[in-house]
Amino acid sequence: MSDNSHKDFACLLNMLDSIEKIKQYSDSFENADELYSDSKSFDAVMMNFVVIGEMAEKLTEDFKHSTSSNIDWFKIR
Repeated sequence: MSDNSHKDFACLLNMLDSIEKIKQYSDSFENADELYSDSKSFDAVMMNFVVIGEMAEKLTEDFKHSTSSNIDWFKIR
């Protein structure tokens, strides 16, 4: 595995970890208003969205071009 492949793999793992955390932190809320009213949970969820954006930014251009054209990496960032 090349250095770029390792980097992309690590970024994707971080993104998946953040997705799991978002699900975990928001699961007990019925709607967005409830989540927003719990500032710690809301902040934790938002921080993980930031992590996902940062990891999307760090993916190599080769990886982004090799993925489905249905993925809008710019919007994810």
